Amino acid sequence: MKTVPSLKLTEEGAATILQAALQKARSMKVIVSIAVVDDGGHLLAFMRNDGARLHTVPVALAKARSAALTRNPSGKKSPSGRDMDDHQALAITLAAGPGSIVTFPGGVPISVNGHFVGAVGVSGAKSEEDREIAEVGIAALGT
Repeated sequence: MKTVPSLKLTEEGAATILQAALQKARSMKVIVSIAVVDDGGHLLAFMRNDGARLHTVPVALAKARSAALTRNPSGKKSPSGRDMDDHQALAITLAAGPGSIVTFPGGVPISVNGHFVGAVGVSGAKSEEDREIAEVGIAALGT
């Protein structure tokens, strides 16, 4: 077989994720930026809460792209699950290029029925809160 069918995240799906993530951030009383990207790391949906710091915009997008490109949550864990030391984390970030890989939590890949369809990145709260907000958004897809 020379081709395979693939699932794609739709505009409606991206909006569903974004709205659920925003609602979770509000319930946590945190001010964040949220990016939803497709399987290639290209932006589908974005929102910055009123009052969110400006640097959270590129950071949320970088977290989402990182999760999309690696098919793994952003952070200092390798795909095998081992912790990376600071030198390894810096090396992979620099080798991948600006905005491609980040080594702090908050980017979460989206899988539907075993098919990777995109990722969510959140920035502005504590890293674990960012991750939680992204996961709540993804859960709203109902997969």
